[in-house]
Amino acid sequence: MGDGIGGPVLEILTGNAFRIAVTHVRKDNSEEYGRSEKIIIAKIDNPERPQYAEATKRQLEQALSGKFLSCNVQYRDSKTDALVCNVFVQKPPEGF
Repeated sequence: MGDGIGGPVLEILTGNAFRIAVTHVRKDNSEEYGRSEKIIIAKIDNPERPQYAEATKRQLEQALSGKFLSCNVQYRDSKTDALVCNVFVQKPPEGF
């Protein structure tokens, strides 16, 4: 897909999946996205924890809760309707 979405974490679901509020979308996205989306992590870039590996739900909560994330969409999983994304922990945009 190559689309990009971003927003705050709403809920950690498993050690590799969470739900975000979609507050930001790239202008050149080819797909439409809901107000919230389930994300399955393909890869994560977190400056505070650079060596990310498969985590438990609790570890993912500690790493991502309250953070603003940018997600580069790889594809939508047809079985779960979740987005498989490369995830980047970032500072929230100004005015957020």
